[in-house]
Amino acid sequence: MVAGLDSRLRQTPGTAAGRAFTLIELLVVIAVIAILAALLLPGLSRARQQAQAALCQNNLRQLQLAFQLYAGDNGDQLSPAETSMSSLDATRWVDGVMSVFYSVRQSDLTNRQMLLAPGPGHLGPYVPAAGVFRCPSDQSRTNLSRPRGPLRVRSYTMNQYMVYGDWIVLLEDGFEYSPNAFVKSSDFSRTSPAQLWVFVDEHELTIKNGLFQIQWPLGPRWQWSAHWPARRHGGRGSLSFADGHVELHRWRDPRTGPPVRTFEAAEAVGWNAADNPDYAWLWERTNGGREWGMP
Repeated sequence: MVAGLDSRLRQTPGTAAGRAFTLIELLVVIAVIAILAALLLPGLSRARQQAQAALCQNNLRQLQLAFQLYAGDNGDQLSPAETSMSSLDATRWVDGVMSVFYSVRQSDLTNRQMLLAPGPGHLGPYVPAAGVFRCPSDQSRTNLSRPRGPLRVRSYTMNQYMVYGDWIVLLEDGFEYSPNAFVKSSDFSRTSPAQLWVFVDEHELTIKNGLFQIQWPLGPRWQWSAHWPARRHGGRGSLSFADGHVELHRWRDPRTGPPVRTFEAAEAVGWNAADNPDYAWLWERTNGGREWGMP
């Protein structure tokens, strides 16, 4: 009786032990999984990149709408890129300084409420959420040299020729504007609004206040004025335009917004843009590509 029981308990080739993987079979399965991962992960990465690019464009679309709504509520007057770089409380489209090298108000880097609160930043009340001010692909921290820490709250800056122009002077009875600034929405009629950018996703190293500077009077072959556009979306950057549309533009020159974390590294790349097609492209769309008043 015991012998019969032992025979029934004895494992045979159809039992669980008989179906176990051999070492070779296990290695084959691992290899197949690795191959599938290698095939699928790039596609997933591209899909994620495309989704983040779409969200970035949507953010700029909302900022552009806020820009237009503000003008509609204020007698066609545009919200300025800047009015006084030396004053923290100057009138501008957004409040806060995003530079990690600027020590006066480091709390600005993580202050989401500051972006929405009425005050020096004009467009906050027209924006539904603070997240609109940051590109989802912008992973820049409060310390650029570290991979961890709080994310900065804003990625976007404005074309300096929105109200500020080449200069702006505060007089007793208001501002005196440079003649080539766009002060009211009606000023867009002197060029093609579809060829005039308003907001840009700026490089995490160079972003500071709300203004993106271009030395427009010096022509399309000058140099980057310590401001680079970002290239977070597979070498492409996001911009909005005065007619309301947004673009994901591919930067052609690797010197345009390269992945650097220090100004020493940026100096090594160089700011000269004499032969940079990206600078020429942006310059042409900064102020209509021609001097105000020219035929």
